[in-house]
Amino acid sequence: MRKLKVAAYEMRHAVRDKLFRNNQPLAVNLRYAKYQAEVRKGWKPTGVSAGDTALAQQFHKDGYIVLPPPQTLDGDGLARQTDDAFAVPANRYTIMDGLFRMIDGVERIPSVADVFDAQMEQVLESYYQSHFKIFGIYFYRTLPTPSKPQSSFLWHLDNCPGPEIKLMVYLDNVVEDTGAFRLKKKSLSDDIRAKGFRNRSQIQRVQADLENGATTDVIEGPPGTRILFENGQVLHKATSPLREHRDVVTFVIIPSDVPWRAHFARNRHLLSTNAGACIDPWTDRPQHVGYGH
Repeated sequence: MRKLKVAAYEMRHAVRDKLFRNNQPLAVNLRYAKYQAEVRKGWKPTGVSAGDTALAQQFHKDGYIVLPPPQTLDGDGLARQTDDAFAVPANRYTIMDGLFRMIDGVERIPSVADVFDAQMEQVLESYYQSHFKIFGIYFYRTLPTPSKPQSSFLWHLDNCPGPEIKLMVYLDNVVEDTGAFRLKKKSLSDDIRAKGFRNRSQIQRVQADLENGATTDVIEGPPGTRILFENGQVLHKATSPLREHRDVVTFVIIPSDVPWRAHFARNRHLLSTNAGACIDPWTDRPQHVGYGH
């Protein structure tokens, strides 16, 4: 019986992946298609430069772009605030050995939204051809650990609706041995998917492709370095630091019918606990709520 259930799951996943490039239910994918078409109707580009459009096109082509810290961002100050918050045990939730998530992170450090400067706003609006909004904001601390890599520390694609993307921002000076984020470009990720890779249980099918360092992009940078990536389309993985620790904040972004600042002001108190995918972009209904997802 279990083998039949597994076979049925794999078949359903394969069909959904072929149709939508994710394993979300049909209703969720159709809901997003209708929503995105609607919000694009009401959007008018304002202030989008040729450079912003070029970055958005590069993002769509490669599946990720890396932007330096905004000139107005106090990256070192943000790093100190994050360090102080994680130093208090009551402020952190243990996800697994060596990985912690800050409780009520954006409520403790609301200035983290300053990573969205004018350039980031215009690139995102050019990419979506609509406004955008933030569905989730998660602060993570990763420590050195001897534990075997699991979950997000293995190569994977997020199971999310197609329009969802993520912005990861370094809150430390990150280099290769202090937990630099790893990605594969979209074209290579597509090639690996074509070989049958859809989730972490299938890593052995494409082990050589995944572990090829020549095709892996290792992202290093100072506090405030911004990595914008299509988390459901490009293969990526977190990496445990070999020394010190790595602090990051990750934003989950989806299309919107209103500018992000207006949405952020109304919904900031929900953004630390929204979890999983947003399964209804009209109401921002989360798949899960809390820190253990």
